[in-house]
Amino acid sequence: MKDTEIPYNPTPINPINEYSEVKQSVIHGLGLFAKKKIPKGTRFWWARPQDVLIISRNQFLILDSANTSTSMKDFMHNLLTYSFYERDQDALIFCLDNAKFVNHSFNPNSGASKDGNGFCSVALKDILLGEEITEDYSKYTLCSWLKKYKKYFDPCCW
Repeated sequence: MKDTEIPYNPTPINPINEYSEVKQSVIHGLGLFAKKKIPKGTRFWWARPQDVLIISRNQFLILDSANTSTSMKDFMHNLLTYSFYERDQDALIFCLDNAKFVNHSFNPNSGASKDGNGFCSVALKDILLGEEITEDYSKYTLCSWLKKYKKYFDPCCW
């Protein structure tokens, strides 16, 4: 991991719990849905240290080399399904909170904040009560050490 400061949420509350809930999705499996209107520009997810697991390149490569048993293959599938690459940390970020259920859309209603903070998401337009919260995965940064697992990060591979 790089030695950059992580822009964690300094408050005791992650706003994701106030604004959203998990339900069945028509897009894919489970999805994250607005449980009240989320006005454009609202930071509805802002991770605290306890909301994410940061996996460095070296840690990931060790896991990848042990990816031989069925249990390990299942673990890696879940890790990669519910993670994203964070360029500033050069690390894989595994969401432990409900942010992991945000599904992909090429017409998203949420995304990264304008300051580039990879540990928060904002509403790109008003998100209405009951609407599924989506992000455009094609905007996420890919990295060379995850190239083998591109199918997990690139919607063009689905």
